[in-house]
Amino acid sequence: MQQLASRQDQITDEIQKTDINQQLADPVQLVAAFEQFGRLSDQLQQSYSELDKRASELTEQLAFAQGERLKQLAEKEQLAHHLETLLNALPAGVLLVDDEGVIQTANPAAERLLEYELGGKRWREVYTRSVAKRSDQDLHLNSGRILSFKSQSLKEQNLDNQQGEIILLDDITEQRLFEGLASRESRLAAMGQMAAGLAHQLRTPLASAILYASQLSQISSNSVDKNQRIQEKAVDKVATCLRYLEKLINDMLMYAKGGEFSEHQFLLDELLVTFNTRIKHQLKQSKAQLVISSQLKDIKLTGSVDVLVSVLINLAENAIQVCDKKICKLRLEGYRQVDYLILAMHDNGPGLSVDQQSKIFQPFFTRREGGTGLGLAVAQSIVQAHHGDLLVRSQPGSGSVFYVCLPLNRNEQFLASGPESRASLHTLNEGLPDKCINGEDYDARQ
Repeated sequence: MQQLASRQDQITDEIQKTDINQQLADPVQLVAAFEQFGRLSDQLQQSYSELDKRASELTEQLAFAQGERLKQLAEKEQLAHHLETLLNALPAGVLLVDDEGVIQTANPAAERLLEYELGGKRWREVYTRSVAKRSDQDLHLNSGRILSFKSQSLKEQNLDNQQGEIILLDDITEQRLFEGLASRESRLAAMGQMAAGLAHQLRTPLASAILYASQLSQISSNSVDKNQRIQEKAVDKVATCLRYLEKLINDMLMYAKGGEFSEHQFLLDELLVTFNTRIKHQLKQSKAQLVISSQLKDIKLTGSVDVLVSVLINLAENAIQVCDKKICKLRLEGYRQVDYLILAMHDNGPGLSVDQQSKIFQPFFTRREGGTGLGLAVAQSIVQAHHGDLLVRSQPGSGSVFYVCLPLNRNEQFLASGPESRASLHTLNEGLPDKCINGEDYDARQ
């Protein structure tokens, strides 16, 4: 357009020049002027043609670009419709929560699982209304359902202008039910395999108790002092046999329960102080020594203090018993390794061979006369119920170290002990030090 305007201005100037010089009536000049005007007209026509051609090309390009744009929009709409159909058909619940905690999108499965209209609601309010309790990555709803809970921040995915998070909910009620049934069946199967050994274990102390009780009934009135000594000895034997039966039955019940207990949060110091208090009597009777040390502060655990204390007591009593006549020296040390709390119980007993270490946690395996063989099996099942494991390192003649490994982050957990779990625990197990750190003394030396 600028070129055309320039041509017009040029023609106007030429005409003005012609008007100025129109006095010149020379025919030669007039012919030259007309020729110049003709040339300028041809140039003007050519410029119009070029402009019209360029305009046609731009119109075609614009129409093509518009067509491609419409095609892309149609493909995006089709993709969005396809994704919406898939989202609505998913059996798992999907929620899109913005950075202010408001649910922007929720598929039908999410509303069906939570039994609530979710669009525009605050996720925190929905959570408080629907969830009774949370354990690990499981949500226990008021309705009785158990949902797995996973969330992913959109900011971590480096999405432009995307804030908030995506929440995935899946109904695992039946899965958890089957897992519980399978665990119970496994324990019942183990109980069945123990039945023969248990019958023998119960028969022996019962026969002894009956024998000593019969001796009490045969004591005559003569030699009162002698009879009193016999009576006291018989009573002591009966009490010992009955205590053995009581421990055997308690261990069996604990093993059968598979470590079922109520959970709550507690501090590591509470666990150590409780253990120290409850073990004092046994230490005094056996003249054993115990030192508890730790440099950890404000370490929180989830589970049951009582049953974990029973694990530590079991380890301590076993060490005292295997030390036999020599003074037993125990050292319990707590330290953190990676994301795990390690409680290491050291003793100065006779130690374990490689074969004994492979069998030490099997039910009814025992190294001493009168042992039930269930203590360590029960202890391991309790630690595993806390998503941890109970490990041992030992050499004959050099004492033993039992490691109670508990995850500080309950999302991380050990598998049940065995060949497969030993491979998964290799990294942590290799890192367990032979000598633990020294720390605060809990004044537990007896």
